[in-house]
Amino acid sequence: MEQIGVVGAGASGMMAAIAAAEKGGHVTVLERQDRVGKKILATGNGRCNLSNRDFEPKRDYPGSDPKRLSAWFGRFGVQDTVDFFESRGLLIVDKNGYLYPRNLQASAVLELLRAQLKRLAVRQVCGCKVLHIRRDGRFVVQTDNGEYLFDRLILSCGSRAGQPEGRFCDGFDLTAGLGLPVVEPLPALTALVCEGRFWKELAGVRCQARIGLRIRCGGQKQEYEEAGELQLTEYGISGIPVFQLSRFASRALAQKAQVTACIDFFPEYDEAGFCALMERQIRACRDTSLEWLAYGMLPKKVAQVLLKSCGLSPQSLVRETQEGQIRAFFERARAFVVSVIRPNPLSQSQVCTGGVPLAQIGDDFGVRKIPGLYLCGEMLDVDGRCGGYNLQWAWSSGYLAGLSAAGKADQA
Repeated sequence: MEQIGVVGAGASGMMAAIAAAEKGGHVTVLERQDRVGKKILATGNGRCNLSNRDFEPKRDYPGSDPKRLSAWFGRFGVQDTVDFFESRGLLIVDKNGYLYPRNLQASAVLELLRAQLKRLAVRQVCGCKVLHIRRDGRFVVQTDNGEYLFDRLILSCGSRAGQPEGRFCDGFDLTAGLGLPVVEPLPALTALVCEGRFWKELAGVRCQARIGLRIRCGGQKQEYEEAGELQLTEYGISGIPVFQLSRFASRALAQKAQVTACIDFFPEYDEAGFCALMERQIRACRDTSLEWLAYGMLPKKVAQVLLKSCGLSPQSLVRETQEGQIRAFFERARAFVVSVIRPNPLSQSQVCTGGVPLAQIGDDFGVRKIPGLYLCGEMLDVDGRCGGYNLQWAWSSGYLAGLSAAGKADQA
């Protein structure tokens, strides 16, 4: 019986091990931490957003090859994920398209996967750091716990995203040793640090907003836009819409591009509606202060900072202030532009953008130039949006890589 090794036991690694073992493979998992799958406990704020019914690879995995992704998700997609878990006893609930375990506990997902590994007699070697891999007929995996030999090997050891700085290595140290190229892993699904001394005054504010990310590099311009609940911190901007944009900011800043974020605090208004609002608010507050004019529409901290940025005194009366200055305030509330300095580090990111290019692997997730070696999950240059898309990639890529390693790729 062929020996199959899986290096890294996160979501994709456990799924790969289960798929390979169900098809008859003799599987050993090597995991650096003291237990498999610990990172799953933090997903979805402890509730584990497994996947999403609203699924479009071209939109949900920006920067990746949509044609290849669509083909893979066609073999193991969202409904396959639901079937996988429910057929093993875990009920899934649909919350506006977002899929969770019915009990809303990430621990239930992890315990199910652990139970499957045990049922299938998958050998688990934890607290084991892989130091080096070489191909000598078979795969020789050198660890701080001795040497392991495998006929086929799956690398699913992920990235440094979400790991304490300086404590863990990632799988890209191993792929480099195997001669595989890597697109530099950078923070994604994270907050952005912005220029300005006013952020401490804004810290703690949560409000609906539209954020436009503008990138300038040489003579080229790129723009991306997201809307939702914006979170203001003592260093910059956060929240889901910022997370969705962060991969673009990370990549652009690494290329020394100029990156700005344009915040619209009135995302629900079109241009005509906003102009009508402005006129109505000026009339309604004519005999009150500028502070109330602003505070009647915006969170107080935001109102104060925007007034100050326009050189306006909050105590000044509306009727005594030049109309042009008031209109400038409204324009600033509609387009508050800040310079982005950097993303939060990988240790404070949910995933990374980057990894081994998809061109390096075949449709079976096998490395083209190293027969018997397979990659899945964060090892590959695929990153998804918030909303369960990264876990869906882990389930899909892990399952298909596991089938291929067991020689059953045609059964997906």
